[in-house]
Amino acid sequence: MTLDHKTEFELEPELESIATLAAERLRATTEDDSQRDVELQREIGEAVGRAIAAGVSLSAIADAERIGQTRVREELGRDVLRGVERAARRRRDAEHECDQAVRRAARLGLAHRDIAAAGQMARGTIRAVLTRTQVAVGVRELSTVGDAVMTAGAEPQPVAPPGASGVGA
Repeated sequence: MTLDHKTEFELEPELESIATLAAERLRATTEDDSQRDVELQREIGEAVGRAIAAGVSLSAIADAERIGQTRVREELGRDVLRGVERAARRRRDAEHECDQAVRRAARLGLAHRDIAAAGQMARGTIRAVLTRTQVAVGVRELSTVGDAVMTAGAEPQPVAPPGASGVGA
């Protein structure tokens, strides 16, 4: 008697008990409540024992546990994913704010060592933030120069590196 993986139908009382306990255990696990998790694990063991004594097959018991977990995932999944999206957005905003502060400190002429210590980062991270910014600014400048040349109807010319005079080349 293998159960479908649908969660809308009613289970036998022994299996419904297992499904409910499995759902509560997954909920406790996601909430990081280890004490409740251990308690529910014991209760699930007792419910499985009662189901086996009632003649329920092991595959039906495993299916009931899976159904209970699926119910919780369906119930909580969207909210949890929205929480992940919000946290990721806050993280990106914080990283952007940190990068701006690092660039501001570097423009002020502060030592990378001091910036890294203040930000609790490695000096390599500071250099990476500044390099990433310089590359992004350089690409924007190159695309602006290229756009200006293209709109004038001329052939695009190679752009000399900063500091090159172009004399004698």
